[in-house]
Amino acid sequence: MFEQVPDRIRTEIPSAPKLSDETFVLLRDFIYSKTGIYFPEKKKYLIEGRLGKRLQLLNISQFEHYLQLLKYGQQRETEFESLCNIVTINETSFFRNEAQMNAFQQKLACEILSKKNYGSRILRIWSAACSSGEEPYTLAMLCLEHLKPRFPDLHVEIIGTDINTAVIEMARAAEYSHYAIRSLPELYVKKYFDNTNGIYRLRAEVKELVRFEYKNLINHQTMRQMTHFDFIFCSNVLIYFDQQAKIQVIGDLYDSLNRGGYLFIGSSEMLHRITNAFKLVSFPKTTVYKKE
Repeated sequence: MFEQVPDRIRTEIPSAPKLSDETFVLLRDFIYSKTGIYFPEKKKYLIEGRLGKRLQLLNISQFEHYLQLLKYGQQRETEFESLCNIVTINETSFFRNEAQMNAFQQKLACEILSKKNYGSRILRIWSAACSSGEEPYTLAMLCLEHLKPRFPDLHVEIIGTDINTAVIEMARAAEYSHYAIRSLPELYVKKYFDNTNGIYRLRAEVKELVRFEYKNLINHQTMRQMTHFDFIFCSNVLIYFDQQAKIQVIGDLYDSLNRGGYLFIGSSEMLHRITNAFKLVSFPKTTVYKKE
């Protein structure tokens, strides 16, 4: 039989805070104003569940008090960082979108590089919302495996950014489980990873091509610092933005691209009703947006 918990002890166990509809709207609007991420009413349970644990850790009994901390507390910037780490969704893997990677390395990268002068071939790639780094590192391996042999003078610069500082640190560490590399061809695993007791560590030749930064896509001022990219990968991000945020972010991404550069977005996403500035280019099982 289970041992009964004495009433004295039971009353000392803190209960999870409850999120009222009114406070949910205020909190949701605060998150949206800072990140562009919009949570509809049907996602209230997600906010309540994830942030409820944070409130208990901070010994805050009400969501209203937590919102005041985010807005006016002395540690509001640090707490906002924790908030982003909690509410953002991070789902990725190596070679997650194989069709996009094929279009990149088989056709588009060669097209871009062939137009650059010998001796000054610099390929700049931005992986926006890169999570724990699988996408930018996939691109780095493709450059080493397929582009370097064809263009020996190639210099590759890949930047991975995310609003979640926890996953950025994971990306910098470049240590992955067997599950994370599940989609990787065996060639890449053997050539670019060291396996120690089931922990797969990327080798230096891959890591040195990529750097990681904190970046909030909805912050127009910091977005203006991201310039002169040949490729931008921004997959499965727009689905979390409303129409106004989508228009702003896509406009900034457009400005960040070189003329003739390409934007990749998620397979379930499209730029219809957001912008007509790009030319749609079709490939097997994927589409790409070109800045002409």
